[in-house]
Amino acid sequence: MNQEHIEQIFERADIQQIRAFLLDNTVIAGNSHGTYQERLNMDSEDIIDTLKNLSKNSGDEKQPEEAMRDLRVALASYRDVFTEIGMKAGARLLYQLLHEGE
Repeated sequence: MNQEHIEQIFERADIQQIRAFLLDNTVIAGNSHGTYQERLNMDSEDIIDTLKNLSKNSGDEKQPEEAMRDLRVALASYRDVFTEIGMKAGARLLYQLLHEGE
């Protein structure tokens, strides 16, 4: 095993890489940049713009706030479920690491 191979292993030993592999069976090129808050803000811009445009077309100024509230509720449910799945997956991995080779 050469030094380059070892460095590649450590590059892949990244929480975002592991998440991409476990959830999407993909490898990401590099790491996502920015804090969690910056990443959430950046990835939310499109849906917020879409909701604002929909409300302009309907003439109902309250519609984007109601739609965002509904979206937040749905996303919170997804967050809760996937957090629980992630915690269980992490616990399973830890168990395997601790009991491997016994």
